[in-house]
Amino acid sequence: MQDTAEGFGQPIRHIFGAFFAMTRELPSPFDRAPRYKVIVGDRIWQGLYLPLGALVQRVADAFAWLQQGRISTYLLYSFITLIGLLALML
Repeated sequence: MQDTAEGFGQPIRHIFGAFFAMTRELPSPFDRAPRYKVIVGDRIWQGLYLPLGALVQRVADAFAWLQQGRISTYLLYSFITLIGLLALML
């Protein structure tokens, strides 16, 4: 008797199937070169983290103009920030 990793993992995927986004490609009995393929994805990652990551990327792209690469510009930003904080505290 032979058992593969697929035979071991199938009951686990069946029990926890509601938590994962699975796509399956099953061969027909008449395929000359049958291939069995299962892709398991995470619904929480796709529903929560990918949109959050896209939002962070858009915000970072919006502020990319601040990083011009000149030290004088960065010193000006620091000086304006310090003056603003000083004015806020007074």
